[in-house]
Amino acid sequence: MMFKNRLMPITALAFTALAIASLSAGCSAVKDAQDAACCKEFEVGVDMTNADFGVKADIKAQFAAFANAGGDLSVTASAAVADVTTACQNIALDLGADPNDATVQGKTGNDLLAAWCTLASGQISGSFGAKGTLGGSISVDFEPPKCSASLTATANCQASCSADAKCDIKANPPTCTGGTLSVECSGSCTAKANVSMACTGSCTGSCTGSCKASGGVKVDCKGKCDGTCSAGAKGGATAAGTGIQADGSCNGQCDGTCTLDADAPKITCAGTCDGHCDAACKAQGDVAAKCDGTCDADYTPLKCEGGKLEGGCMVDASCQGSCNASASAKAECTPPSVSVVATANAKLDAAGQLNYQAAIASLEANLPKILVVFKARAVQFSDGLTAAGNAGVSITGNTGSLNAKGVVCGALIVDAIANATANFGKSVSAAGTVAAAVNIK
Repeated sequence: MMFKNRLMPITALAFTALAIASLSAGCSAVKDAQDAACCKEFEVGVDMTNADFGVKADIKAQFAAFANAGGDLSVTASAAVADVTTACQNIALDLGADPNDATVQGKTGNDLLAAWCTLASGQISGSFGAKGTLGGSISVDFEPPKCSASLTATANCQASCSADAKCDIKANPPTCTGGTLSVECSGSCTAKANVSMACTGSCTGSCTGSCKASGGVKVDCKGKCDGTCSAGAKGGATAAGTGIQADGSCNGQCDGTCTLDADAPKITCAGTCDGHCDAACKAQGDVAAKCDGTCDADYTPLKCEGGKLEGGCMVDASCQGSCNASASAKAECTPPSVSVVATANAKLDAAGQLNYQAAIASLEANLPKILVVFKARAVQFSDGLTAAGNAGVSITGNTGSLNAKGVVCGALIVDAIANATANFGKSVSAAGTVAAAVNIK
């Protein structure tokens, strides 16, 4: 996926043209603006909601939201580069690459990212495949990772843009286009279209994920028990289970929290289900349930998973765009569980078998971060760039409210977004190189 925001060049040109006026304010050039103390307010990774960028009051909130969006996009792009670089380095070294390989020596940033991912891809191709030293064909099973954008963060951003500094998220809940809206429900949630729903609460049906015992009642368990594991109870789903198994897993009952195996039988969770429920998900006492079904009582929207946040409190279009960009950038993406499928080379000796197992373990440990960038964050980041670009175009159209300092700050924000675009694009490209080596498209 290529990350080229066609709105960004327009925004950059507009701010650059306006920046000529900043020369009279004591700035030798836009690139030296921060050193010349013209725009120290723009700091990546810092909340700039209340920062004074020297613009007039009518666009002060919009400009601050634009600055926050630029900072948030920069943080996300830098994190993507760091995560993919580390994952590629781990894979390359674990599969036998020389840590002093000439291709990585003296490299930094995106050059180091590309170098390690090229090495990782080469090591995978040399270890697996028709001529692989460790095994034959290789594939990866995983559930596509999804990102969740916080509705509370979006509402707070929208509030900073509104005249009364308020945004009632319950009265004006955003929509989650193409994804699933999770809520905190004080009553009972029911699944939509008769499918299982995400649930943290009391499940009246079967629970998958994890089940936490409560009230002194043990829970059926086939998986990992964080607590005490004992033999299954008569009539339970794991009645034939003998308790703790040779590999340390539990097949029986758990007095604690049971993380269920993927192939576990359907479990009725007599405690708190944290995963998916195929019936009703209910609040427990004063503790609200969290679910993505239909709530029959008072509820508070929480997050948008796997979709695009739209709407909410009515604010200026520029501010809305910046808030959406920040929400996309700060979305939480959960790395998927990965299972690598390969066949060991029949000619491997004992040492070769250990190397084969170490390679599989490394791939299963490091591919999740690569998949988050390659499969999940890519769409979110692209949406954020478009939203930020629209906000920048809107702000530059209001030249009467921009003074010299605001112009220089705007140019710096645009430059930060452009760098974030390049950095994230490089991380997606490098991640794609490794994904292709394990046959992920």
